[in-house]
Amino acid sequence: MATFGEFTVARLGMIASQMALNVTGQNISNINTPGYTRQQLDQYSFITNSSGLYHSSSSASVGSGVMLAGVSQLRDPYLDIRFRKEMSSVGSTDATLNVLDQVQSVINNVNKEGIVTQLQDLFSRISELGSHVGEQEFETLMRESAQDICTLLNASASKLQQVYDNILQQYNENVQDANNVLTKIQELNEQIRIADINGDSALELRDQRNTLIDTLSEYMKIDVTYGKEDVGAGVEVEKLTIKLVDNTTGKPGQMLIDGINRADISLVDGDPDMFLNISELHDPDGIQTSNTSSRFTLSGLYFDKALAANYQETITVNYTDAAGNKNSVDLMFNVIAPTDPNDQNAVEAARAATIQNLQTALEQNATLKDRFTVIPTNTGVSLVSQQQGADALNITSMELPAGSQISFTSQKATAAVLSNEGAITDGMGYGALESTRQMLVGSGEFSTDAAYRSIRGIPYYMRSLDMLANKFATEMNRVNTTNANGESLADLGVEGAGNLFVADGDDPDNPTKLITASNISLSDKWQTGETTIVPSTKPDAVSSENDNINRFQNILNEAHNYQATDIVRQDDTPFTSGKLEQTGAAGQNLQAQITYIDSMNQKHTVTVNFASGADADATLANLQTAIGGNPNLTQFATVTVNDGAITMTANDGDIENGVLCSLVTDIQITDDQGAATDAFKMGAGRIGGAVASSNIYQGNLESCYSNMEGVLGSHINTTSTIYETYATAADEINTSRDSVSGVDLNDEGINLLQYQKSFAAACRLMTALDEAMDKVINGMGIVGR
Repeated sequence: MATFGEFTVARLGMIASQMALNVTGQNISNINTPGYTRQQLDQYSFITNSSGLYHSSSSASVGSGVMLAGVSQLRDPYLDIRFRKEMSSVGSTDATLNVLDQVQSVINNVNKEGIVTQLQDLFSRISELGSHVGEQEFETLMRESAQDICTLLNASASKLQQVYDNILQQYNENVQDANNVLTKIQELNEQIRIADINGDSALELRDQRNTLIDTLSEYMKIDVTYGKEDVGAGVEVEKLTIKLVDNTTGKPGQMLIDGINRADISLVDGDPDMFLNISELHDPDGIQTSNTSSRFTLSGLYFDKALAANYQETITVNYTDAAGNKNSVDLMFNVIAPTDPNDQNAVEAARAATIQNLQTALEQNATLKDRFTVIPTNTGVSLVSQQQGADALNITSMELPAGSQISFTSQKATAAVLSNEGAITDGMGYGALESTRQMLVGSGEFSTDAAYRSIRGIPYYMRSLDMLANKFATEMNRVNTTNANGESLADLGVEGAGNLFVADGDDPDNPTKLITASNISLSDKWQTGETTIVPSTKPDAVSSENDNINRFQNILNEAHNYQATDIVRQDDTPFTSGKLEQTGAAGQNLQAQITYIDSMNQKHTVTVNFASGADADATLANLQTAIGGNPNLTQFATVTVNDGAITMTANDGDIENGVLCSLVTDIQITDDQGAATDAFKMGAGRIGGAVASSNIYQGNLESCYSNMEGVLGSHINTTSTIYETYATAADEINTSRDSVSGVDLNDEGINLLQYQKSFAAACRLMTALDEAMDKVINGMGIVGR
C-alpha cells in the first residue's frame, strides 16, 4: 500500500462507523413504528492490489479498508409465508365468528324465554277456553296470546334480516377495502420500481408494502413471490407477484398483482351465490395488460442507395396459430424510390409511400385481413392478432428476399398474454371474504345446492325460524279446518271453521303464500270473529262439547317432524315409491291412498280405485291410468312408471316467490275397503329433489327453538376453538418474525457502543498515522546537520 494509503483505510472506517451509527439511530427512532423492519449496514473489505508477476512471497498483502454495499432489511421470507398462511385462516374464522355473534344476539336465551313463555301462555289460554266454550272473552284472550307469538316471531325475523343486511354491507365494504389494498400495493410497486432503477433501496416503502400484504392475507389466501424484471439497458429491478391460492388444491391461480399491474375484485352481478370476480390485469393508467393480443412491429425502413427506380417487392409473413401450426403468406407491394437520394425530404416521402403500400397489401390480403389488424406507426407498421390470449395468432417473422433493396432496421414481436379474469368460486380465496360470503349464502339443510348443505350461515337460521313459525301455524290451521280423518270441517257444516293464521295480507279462504316467521299473522276472519276456535269437530255438537280443544293442546305438546321441504321445495320435486311386490291374483279391486301436502303444508289423502293386473307391471300400469284420470292429482303431478316403481313429480308450473308447490309424500295400496293388504306392497318411498327430505329435528315447538339455539351455540364454540388455535399459531409465528425483523433496544444499544468505539478507533488511527508521517517528514534525516 502506498505511504498515504492507510489514511484512506482510516477515512473509510470513519465513514462506515458513522453510517452504521446512522442506521442504528434509524432503528431506535422507529422502534414503535408499526410494520418497521430492522435495518443493517452491509459492508465488505476493500482491496485494490493483487498478486502480480513480480509479487514477492515474503511481502504481506493488506486490504485497503471497508466499503459500503448499502443498507438492507433483516427479514425471514419463510416466516412471512407461514404468517400470511395462518392469517388467512385467522381472517376466515374471525369473519365467521363475527357473523355468528350477531346471529346469537337475536337467537339468544332471552328471546327463547320470550317465545317459550308465550307458547306456555297460549296453552293456558286454550285450557281455559276448554272450560268456557262459547264465552267470547276467553277466545279473545287466546287470540291475543296467539298475536303475541306472531309479534315475537315477526320481530325475530326482522332482526335476523337486519343482521343479514349489515353483513351484506360489510361484505361489500370488505371487497372495496381489499381493492384499496391492491391499489396501494400497485402504487408502492411503481415507486419501488423507480427507486430500484435509480439505485435507491426504498426500504421504508417495502415496509409499507409488507404491512399491506399482511392485511391482504386476512382477506384471502395468497402466494407472494419476488422475481426480477428487465427494464432495458441491462438493468433489472425487483418484481412482486401476488396470486390467489386455491384452498382446495393449495396451488396458486389467478393473478392479483403482477409488478406494476393489478386486478380488481368485484361482486358478480346477479349471482345468488355472491361469488367474487377477478378482473383482467391493468397498469396504473388503467390500460389492460392481460388477455391481450400478440403484436408484431416492423420499423425503420432503409433504402439501398443503389435504388434508382420503383419496383415490386415480396415480403413473407410467417405466423403460428393457437395449435402451433406454422403458416406463411407472401405479399407483393410496390417500393417507391426517392426522387433524390441525397434529399432527406425526398427519402422520407418515399419511405412513407412504401410503408403505405405495405400497409395496404396487408389490409387487402384475403388470408391476413381476417386474422390480424394492421396499425400504422411513425416508422413502420404493426400487425395485431384479432384473437386474444391462448387463441392469439403469433407472427414469428416478416422476411424480405435475399438481395432486397430495402430492409427494416427493427423487428419486434410481443407475445399474447393469457386471460386472468374469472370468478372466485368455492374453495378459492379462503379468508375473511370467502367466509363472509358463505355466511351470507349458507342455508345448511335448506340449501338447494348440495355443496352448501354443510354450511350454516344466516339463511340457515332464518329458515329454521321460518320452519318453526310455519309448523306452528299450519298445525293450528289443520286442527281448526279438518277433523282427525282429514275431512274438511267446513264441508261437514261445522260452524266457525277456517284458517287461524296466514301470511300477512293473504286470503284466509284461499291462502297462497308460504307462512314464515316474517309474515305470520292472524287471519282477518279470526280477528273479526267470522272464524272462531272450533271446540268440537262434530257438526251437531252441543255448546259444551270441547273434544277439539285437546287437539289444540296436543299441537303445543306433541313432537313434530321438521323438514326442509316444509319451506323449501321446487316445482319438479319427485316422489318415488318402493318397488311393487305382488302376490295376489289379477282382477282384485284395490285402492291407492296417495298422500300429499299442499302449498300451505296441509296434508291431504286422495283415494284412487283401480284393479290389479296379471303381474306387478300390469298392476302399476293400471294404477298409472287411474291416477291420470283423477283431476285432484293431475292438476299438480305427472306420473311415470319405471323399474317396478311409480314416480309422481310435482309440476305446479312457475311458482311465485313465497309459494310452495304441492308435493306427494306417500303411496299405500289397500283393498277396496281401505284396509292394509299384504298381497300388494309398494315398499318405502322417498322424496327426491334439491333439498333433503329427512327430518332436521323432531320434537315439540318449544324444544325446536332450543334446538336452533343449541346448533348455533355449538357452531360458535367450535369456531371459537378453531379461531384460538389459528390465532395462537399466528401470534407465535409473528413473535418469531419480530425476533428477526423487530428492533430490540438492547441490541441497538450495544451497536451504538460498538460503532462509537470503532469510529473513535478510526479517528485514533488517523491521528497515529498523522504523527507517524510528521516524524517521517520532519524528524527523519536531520541528525548530523
